[in-house]
Amino acid sequence: MNPSNYRIVQDPTYGYRHLDPIPGQEELQVFYESRYYHLIRKGVRTSELQRLMEGGAAAERERRWLRAGLHTDIVELLQKTAKGKRLLEIGCGTGDFLAFARENGYQVVGIEPSAEAVERAVANGLTVHATTLENFCGQSSPGETGKFDAVVMLNVLEHVPDPVTTLQQCRRLLNPEGVVVIRVPNDFSEIQEAAKAQIQSREWWVAVPDHINYFNLQSLCALLKGVGFDVVHAQGDFPMEMFLLMGDDYVGNPEVGGRCHERRVRFDLALPPALRRKIYSALASVGVGRDTLVFGKRCARAGD
Repeated sequence: MNPSNYRIVQDPTYGYRHLDPIPGQEELQVFYESRYYHLIRKGVRTSELQRLMEGGAAAERERRWLRAGLHTDIVELLQKTAKGKRLLEIGCGTGDFLAFARENGYQVVGIEPSAEAVERAVANGLTVHATTLENFCGQSSPGETGKFDAVVMLNVLEHVPDPVTTLQQCRRLLNPEGVVVIRVPNDFSEIQEAAKAQIQSREWWVAVPDHINYFNLQSLCALLKGVGFDVVHAQGDFPMEMFLLMGDDYVGNPEVGGRCHERRVRFDLALPPALRRKIYSALASVGVGRDTLVFGKRCARAGD
């Protein structure tokens, strides 16, 4: 698993970037089973999941922020865009979003390949299958296929070897006019490139072999449209690169990164949800935000 063995290329149809060659299934399986959660715990793969797995007060602060911010945004927007309440989350981790959605009246099911994460989710009374999307689709009975009103993938699509096939599978699992919710890192953005130049750094957002795909709003929307979705909402989130531009170099420095994250959390929690969504939707329109959150409604196509 040598990063120098890979290069970044651009998909000629949809415009997103990806590793070349695509890591093989065996390599990915070994990585996720033996190294991924270890890297998360060490902070090498910093994410909400890493902070949630720490436990204690830090995990509770992270959970409070996610519930008041991202999770609230998704549920409130789903209530406006999706007709029903049956929800599937792919790559649900320890089930924090599923638990929040269930509290808000959704019938929830999760898919998660990590046995450790599934164990935690099931311990909280959630229905989570320790499997992959491909296996779940293969095991689903005809009565289960096409019976979800919403399919959610939060920071998952950047990890899959074939995002086109993954979204096609999601589409088949949705009812007519069902909604897919995708969150991905906003990578190779203009503000990210400006921050890279400012700190004279490498492309720190490239993570081999687990981050296979690199999206921005334009390429994600193009991909969704190409596989049969109409984009009905898009928003960014706090542009963490602003800290780099203002002199807080958190790249490779967990202590500085932790302080920057805390300031971001305070900003998000200080805003009413409707105002936060208005600000972050405006940022998305100019391609700014550390992550991109997009809602796509399943549209009718020939052969459905």
